[in-house]
Amino acid sequence: MHFAYIDRDYREILSDVRREWERIDREYEGTPYFPHISIGWDNNPRFNSFRAGIVKGNTPEAFEEGLLMAKEYIDCHPSLPAPLITINSWNEWTETSYLEPDDLYGYGYLEAVRRVFGG
Repeated sequence: MHFAYIDRDYREILSDVRREWERIDREYEGTPYFPHISIGWDNNPRFNSFRAGIVKGNTPEAFEEGLLMAKEYIDCHPSLPAPLITINSWNEWTETSYLEPDDLYGYGYLEAVRRVFGG
């Protein structure tokens, strides 16, 4: 769910996402909300011409900051029916949003998930 302007640096987007989560808490008090973290976005591989809307700087380290932010949100909402966080996505290669290992970061995104949620 991209409710923030995404054509910029990942960490800048996280700031807007945090504010959006705060707004959701205020405006929908008592309604369960489960945070979502995206690895990135660039669906240009699907098209012949350039399309705007590219997340930049979506490194495993930046993604880990997003995961920590989502974990903090969940930890601050113990009344949620389940501690659920969604991640986009396992294998969206044509959207540059994938957890699977690659030649650039290796297992970096998966290691970020392990550091935040694993043992």
